[in-house]
Amino acid sequence: MAYGRKYRTPVEALGKPPRRRRPRGSLTREQVVDAALALADEQGLEALSMQNLAGRLDCGVMTLYGYIADKDDLLDAIAQTGLRDLRLPRPLPDTLDGILIAWGRALRATLLDHPSLPMIFLARTVIGPGIFRGIEALLGRLTAAGMPAGAGVHAVYAVLIYTTGFVAWEIPRTHHQPQAAYAAQWRQRLAGLPPSEFPLAGGVLDELGHVAGEHQFELGLAALTGGLTNGHTPATSRSTAS
Repeated sequence: MAYGRKYRTPVEALGKPPRRRRPRGSLTREQVVDAALALADEQGLEALSMQNLAGRLDCGVMTLYGYIADKDDLLDAIAQTGLRDLRLPRPLPDTLDGILIAWGRALRATLLDHPSLPMIFLARTVIGPGIFRGIEALLGRLTAAGMPAGAGVHAVYAVLIYTTGFVAWEIPRTHHQPQAAYAAQWRQRLAGLPPSEFPLAGGVLDELGHVAGEHQFELGLAALTGGLTNGHTPATSRSTAS
């Protein structure tokens, strides 16, 4: 026998015990989708793989396909699940611009809560029962306030497109880092340039540090909704005139 040699016991030779997986049939589609949404929100869409999702749920990769058809089905499902958290104020305002502003603000809040959603909406078509319910509710208020349904649906989507794009712009600048860090980046970049070449840009340096936040969003939203509602006579004005 060679003295000093360490011999592993049979248990040690086997290494760590295998990770126990959840019992078969203990998942639901809703649990899978909720876990996928949480994973994408926390780590980004690039982390949303079937292997990572299976690890989060303590199941095998093939088990997931008992609840979702493929990656496209999963992305559609998490987009519509995230939108379920959207809460419009109750009651909605009576004015056209008030309705559209409330819609934009509620959508922005939801997209900030679920930062994976903006990139899904920008990259793929998302259509489902929840989308139609949202359209129906908004059109009901807009038509009651004096905007025809045809114009209303374009107004709803103008606000949606603006808000989605803005949040996709906003998140990496002032949510993945402090707003102060974003403002400092503007100052640092300008500090290396000749001041005489940028007298106007240098004069608004403090403002440039705030172009990816709530104030900028509200500025654009007010301008957009003002243009969308211009020329539409409020319902109260029409009834008074008649």
